[in-house]
Amino acid sequence: MSKKKRRHYNGPPKGAVVIYENSPRSRWINQWFPPKGSAAFFHMESDADFQRRHPVGYVFAVLLGIFALLLPMTVYVLLVLPHHTPPGFGVFLGMAGGFIFGIGLFNFVAIILHQYLGHLVSILSFLIGGALMALSVPLIG
Repeated sequence: MSKKKRRHYNGPPKGAVVIYENSPRSRWINQWFPPKGSAAFFHMESDADFQRRHPVGYVFAVLLGIFALLLPMTVYVLLVLPHHTPPGFGVFLGMAGGFIFGIGLFNFVAIILHQYLGHLVSILSFLIGGALMALSVPLIG
């Protein structure tokens, strides 16, 4: 008699998020890349379902998103203003870097609306935005 070897299920791969949405079987999705059909996130009606279900929470999510998007750029400008430098290429480069960094923060707020674009978008936004802000500091000084 041969015995079957049982394979042990170790769960989904690392970094995967398990979703239990009205399904008897769970599935995992990769969070590193944008999901299929993520271009629809940029349409006005993409979050209409969330807005219908949570009318007050939607207002707070939008305000939090705007705050997260503009916070790095605002902090950068406030740190540069005391130097009384006339706006030049370095200041605008740093502001653009702050805005790109804010896109990464906004991506985390998009989790609330179920519109997360993936880890790669956040990481690249933080790296590119941070590099532009760091590059602008010597140009200002």
